[in-house]
Amino acid sequence: MVRAQFLLLSACLLCLAATSVRDGVYSKAQAARGKVSYGQDCAKCHGANLEGGESAPPLFGPEFQTKWTGRTAGDLFNLILKTMPTDDPGSLSRRQCADLVAVVLESNDYPAGPKDLDSGADALAAIHIEPKK
Repeated sequence: MVRAQFLLLSACLLCLAATSVRDGVYSKAQAARGKVSYGQDCAKCHGANLEGGESAPPLFGPEFQTKWTGRTAGDLFNLILKTMPTDDPGSLSRRQCADLVAVVLESNDYPAGPKDLDSGADALAAIHIEPKK
């Protein structure tokens, strides 16, 4: 009985700790930094305006929403960290990856907040990508 109560309490605490991309999880300054990295490392494949290209998907709009709704900022961060840019995967720093996630969130009209997006795995895993309202 005690174990069941503990598990229920743990689940409730996880739900309370979960955050949405609608909660202002990145800062405008971070997105601005990310745009510099985006121009240098991402635009050649994903397009100057994140519209996608021949070999890369768009990073905003309905296609992005369909692919990423229900996943986490951590999922997006890890994809960037491990596989981007395609001509030099794994070359971006954790800060650059967090800044790039901020660019993607901003381009999808998710609001900015007062703090930079944390690049820690636990924090990112708790941020859920949800459809825009």
